[in-house]
Amino acid sequence: MPVADGGSASTPTRQRILDEAERLIAVKGVYGFTLRDIAEPLGVQVPAIYKHYKSRDDVLIEVSRRYIVLLAGQFVLRPELPPGAALRAALDTFVDLIVEHPAYARLALVDFATPGGGMEYVKLAAGGSFKENFGGGPLAPMHARLRKLLQAGVRSGDFRPADASDVYRILKAALLIRLVFPDDELLLRAPSAAEIRATQSWLWDIAAGHLAPRQPGVAVSSRRKARVPQGRAPRPPSPKRTTSRA
Repeated sequence: MPVADGGSASTPTRQRILDEAERLIAVKGVYGFTLRDIAEPLGVQVPAIYKHYKSRDDVLIEVSRRYIVLLAGQFVLRPELPPGAALRAALDTFVDLIVEHPAYARLALVDFATPGGGMEYVKLAAGGSFKENFGGGPLAPMHARLRKLLQAGVRSGDFRPADASDVYRILKAALLIRLVFPDDELLLRAPSAAEIRATQSWLWDIAAGHLAPRQPGVAVSSRRKARVPQGRAPRPPSPKRTTSRA
């Protein structure tokens, strides 16, 4: 988590404001603090903040831009590793990012909570909607790397074919919910190394389960079941005819 004392005195004030805002978001929530709450630990007056940011919303958008920059660097390709090991390493780093910056979890969730209203900070920082960022904008390279990683796993036989955007949605949603439900204790304090490892292992289990290659017999059976019209029971197999030998 960001330092609680607002950073070193040698740190530029603009950065110290964002550090303190990030800390406050983690412990008080996106809407739970004021510019005065930021100013007091830094030993400055609120007007000093206005020299750098127009409003509290402007501060929140800038913190969100930090998140976008770090998120854009996720899912680094590791050609020296097998696809499964490369994905697991990427997921470990993904967990580290959110655990080290719990404010980002709250910012991401508040965007989902305000459809058609409120300030959607992460969307504004990313320059477009979540769907648009799969193919364009600052997050597009990250999504492209994830697609390549999954494609490599399909070629090696480690993964079944799966839509990369679906995989990302599942993993991001699972991690955010893990951190805030049934309580948000992991956002309010620094998790232990054991807790971080447990979260990383949990997220990998979800990914591995979703991407595990399916047995051909199971897939065929599922397709056959899908062809049965609703309201009509499948026809039982005809009994085998037997012939008696004289």
